[in-house]
Amino acid sequence: MKKLLLLCAAAMLSLGTISAQGWAWGPKVGATFSTVNGLPDAKALPGVSAGLFFESVACNWFVIEGDLLFSMQGFKVQGDNTDASIRINYLSMPVVGKYYVIDGLNLQMGAAFDYRIHTGSTINDESVELDGKFNRFNIQVLTGLAYDFDFGMVLEGRYLYGLTPLLSEADNTYSGMLQISMGWRF
Repeated sequence: MKKLLLLCAAAMLSLGTISAQGWAWGPKVGATFSTVNGLPDAKALPGVSAGLFFESVACNWFVIEGDLLFSMQGFKVQGDNTDASIRINYLSMPVVGKYYVIDGLNLQMGAAFDYRIHTGSTINDESVELDGKFNRFNIQVLTGLAYDFDFGMVLEGRYLYGLTPLLSEADNTYSGMLQISMGWRF
């Protein structure tokens, strides 16, 4: 037990040293509203995202941030005889450049690299296995707006648009997602 406490104390001291050298990190949690572009009758499906972010200060007006997030994405399709809900869970790794305009207000541009870890589908209230219908990897370009408060809180909104087809059998289907999140920088 003493070794574990000593190890935790050493980790906290080293993270404090890293933060003092232009690095910061913190937890992030948020809501996602995703859909698929190119599929008729597709509607947005809400979800959540959660994970960690790490950032490095390049200069006083530019920061590079990398995230490691669990991200719930998907879409709904409601037609005449169809009521489907498709949930796709990803391990998502966004990398963004943050350009500071005024104080904590920053514009974000970057890309997200997603790895599919699970797919859950219900069509007309029946569970259907569609894992093989979706590509394993998804690459998205993103843009966003955020505000970093002096006391550590970070509020951000991002829009992500897929560059790789979402469905393996349809080349014209691309993901689209609005992500609103809150984090805390250490």
